[in-house]
Amino acid sequence: MFHKTMVTMIVCIAMTGAFTADAKSDSKEKCLKTRAKIEKIQKKMRQGYTSKQGDKYRKKLADLYKEEFKHCF
Repeated sequence: MFHKTMVTMIVCIAMTGAFTADAKSDSKEKCLKTRAKIEKIQKKMRQGYTSKQGDKYRKKLADLYKEEFKHCF
């Protein structure tokens, strides 16, 4: 009984580590994609834009900065 419990605990711990590594990899990928989107919008803003476009860009950047904080820090 004790042996079976220990084996189950070890398997659970090993699985948790695997899921954590996979989650970190997924989060890092989302981080890179989010930062690329931020850079793309910032590049557009440096080229000039209308007032309506500026509002759209600022709103999108605000959302992306929140996403960046969640995935990158």
